[in-house]
Amino acid sequence: MRSRQRGLTDRIESSLTGDDNLQEALDDSPSSPADRDLRFLIVGAGQRTVDVLLPALHRAMPTARVAAICDPDPAVTVRIAGLTQAGRLVDDISVFAELDPALAAGPYQVAILACPHDLHQEATLRLPDAHIAVWKEKPYALTLQQTVHLATRDVRVLAHRPHGQLLQIATDRMAAWGRLLSYRIRITRPTGDYTGTWRASAERAGGGAICDLGYHAFDLISRLTTRPSVRPATVYAVTTSSPAHRPAVEVEESAHLTITHVDGCAGTVHLSRCEERADEIDLVAERGRVTISGDRSVLRITTPAGRTHHTELTAAANDPWAAMLRHHARTLGDTVVTAAEARIGIAATALMEAAYASVRLGRPAQVASCAGAGPATVPTLEGRAS
Repeated sequence: MRSRQRGLTDRIESSLTGDDNLQEALDDSPSSPADRDLRFLIVGAGQRTVDVLLPALHRAMPTARVAAICDPDPAVTVRIAGLTQAGRLVDDISVFAELDPALAAGPYQVAILACPHDLHQEATLRLPDAHIAVWKEKPYALTLQQTVHLATRDVRVLAHRPHGQLLQIATDRMAAWGRLLSYRIRITRPTGDYTGTWRASAERAGGGAICDLGYHAFDLISRLTTRPSVRPATVYAVTTSSPAHRPAVEVEESAHLTITHVDGCAGTVHLSRCEERADEIDLVAERGRVTISGDRSVLRITTPAGRTHHTELTAAANDPWAAMLRHHARTLGDTVVTAAEARIGIAATALMEAAYASVRLGRPAQVASCAGAGPATVPTLEGRAS
């Protein structure tokens, strides 16, 4: 996949100087299917699983088998029946209310975990001990202390944005365009009344917009700033209360974060559950800039002569959810990939923890240094706000 992407981005560089058709380069980069059949255990069959994860799994690996589902909600059987009728699942899926009988009905190669956040840690620890790889919904963990126990296990976060066509191109170009100078990330969603759900509870969800939407931004930032010399240093987070047009919840619904890095790079992240849908990323490097909004992107490069070239892209066939699942299937059992994902998860959790520390303290909070964190090491917490 890396060699194919390298060839694609070489053609992008040519297009920016007028030598090629970039949109054709983007359109002719199909994804190959996963090369193995797998048996899956689904832990948590709520809206995200039914509406997003299972359809994406079907697109990514049509021959994969969802062998069992674990969820205590009595309505799960009805939801699963709807997917079966739609041809997305086979007829003989076992549904369990508890994890123990579900594990006894194995074996499974992979568990997709998408339950309430307060249940993540216990399930994520038990599944690898049963020799099942875990692909879990974000966050990687709710605290850095929890990451210590996950880093040695076969655990990956289902972060789909890095697998999108436009962001893959952006990430590759940033590596070629020199130091990252600044960035801006905006993730917003319109949300109705959710006071009766676990996401409205700080105890169950671990937080609101910063944990739910912000983790996606923290994951991207962690992938773009992996070297110790560019790691995040501080986070200053400001949150706002619930909007007046619907019942209030105890978790934060909007947040604005300013993140500074040890090399002088600075970024802003805006998150909200109270605004129209937006997914925007703007990355400014020494020799180029990438701006992504939804499925459109503008790339700009400055030549040694001082001229600026730009091109626009549209990712019409983009399916980052399916691409993400295919990637994890292809690299299942690859400890190098799992270790790299663990380092990203730990770094993203450090950013999230610093954001919440900043909210509590009312001032910028230091980000714990996670340099070298991975399966053989744990985060270093010196400098952590208390």
